[in-house]
Amino acid sequence: MSTLDRLISRRHFGKLGATAAFGLSGASLIGQAAAPPLKSEFVMDLIFKTGPGAVVGNRRISSITEGTFQGPKLKGKVITPAGEWGATRPSDGAYLIDVRMELQTDDEATIYANYRGIIHTPQGQGQDKRYWVTQPVFETAAPKYDWLNRAVCIAVDYVVPREVGNVAYHVYQILMS
Repeated sequence: MSTLDRLISRRHFGKLGATAAFGLSGASLIGQAAAPPLKSEFVMDLIFKTGPGAVVGNRRISSITEGTFQGPKLKGKVITPAGEWGATRPSDGAYLIDVRMELQTDDEATIYANYRGIIHTPQGQGQDKRYWVTQPVFETAAPKYDWLNRAVCIAVDYVVPREVGNVAYHVYQILMS
């Protein structure tokens, strides 16, 4: 019997492997305190209008014709051209959102924004049961808005009068405790 065999037997090694697998499965978390709820901070409202779109298979390509954004730390307008390349998922009818746009703040800084998300209304349910959430990502070289480069955000839709826009989001930054 080698030194290694004496230090750890096959049976002991098997027990260690089963313990490790059990731990990785999350089962060891049973009985522990629940995860704290996510905390967020309001970043801005983003409202824009879209133009007529072209349908290509399951995809709809639409221009964004105008828009504004406003929050406690920034305010400005959407610069065109900007657009959405959305697609309807055939398996469940969910609409997959893919938007790219440039934002210009009132103090002339530019911020690139893109987001992906999903719109899904369960079959037989009304618009009040619709799930419409996106994850905007921002890029800027402006020192004043550099914090956006590291912000993890989510955006949820809300309804505005048609003359104001046909897409509106409340944008929130997810915070660490």
